[in-house]
Amino acid sequence: MRFQSAVSVLFCLVLVAIAGGRVRAEMIDGIVAVVDDTIIMVSDLQERMEELGAPMNDKNAERQVLELMVEDIVVKKIYDSFGLPPVGGDEAEDLAEKSGMSRRDAESYIRKAALMDLMVRSRVVVTENMIRNHYEGQEQYRGKESVHLNQILIRGDEAKAARARAELNAGRPFAEVAKQYSDILSSGGADIGWVAVADLSEEVLHALSAAKPGDIVGPLAMNGYQALYQLLERGVYREKPLSEVREEITETLQKKYQLEAFNHWLKKMMSEYFIGIYL
Repeated sequence: MRFQSAVSVLFCLVLVAIAGGRVRAEMIDGIVAVVDDTIIMVSDLQERMEELGAPMNDKNAERQVLELMVEDIVVKKIYDSFGLPPVGGDEAEDLAEKSGMSRRDAESYIRKAALMDLMVRSRVVVTENMIRNHYEGQEQYRGKESVHLNQILIRGDEAKAARARAELNAGRPFAEVAKQYSDILSSGGADIGWVAVADLSEEVLHALSAAKPGDIVGPLAMNGYQALYQLLERGVYREKPLSEVREEITETLQKKYQLEAFNHWLKKMMSEYFIGIYL
């Protein structure tokens, strides 16, 4: 029926064009797409491109915008066929204002969200393995090769740095020496936490290359300071443990797979409509 309806529309337009002469024929030339009984004209496409800020006279942009228009038409037809309530004007206006999108785009977004809720949201399940694999595979969670360090920074006084090193060699705890000698203390103590190996200066990296946990290196001349370091640990340091980002990852994966499932479902639904694109 839908195919016949679309063919009927085009057939009637052809008859009108034949009867009406050249002016009507130019109207036929202006048709860029048909979705069942809905026609998209060149003027409709140009208006939509201007609204989206798409480059004019760009065939790829024209095609992409036209496909978006076709999708919006199909979404509305599916939405209406399900008997869902019309999109409220206040709801669309509020979304448009908050997001910066147009009223038309806001209405389409609301329809798609409703269809997603109805058709796919409850069917997407994010498993523990999916969460862990995402955590392990993403750069922001993966972690970096790092060193955990104690630090003493002495402003340009080599003799003072030598005295500090002598006390460390004598077995005095690094934290005590830092409180007495260091001109800069991180959070009031010697422990500066984990530092990515890639972020270390060449001097520090070279000095620590053969160090083992507990070893002390320095003094090293660095930007006007004499620096001493104690290596506490080596390892891969993650700024955020899985327990801290589990909810964030779960939400990200849910959105990703829900959208994939929805797009697959929508593509299948669109195949039930007559869609002709003549661009």
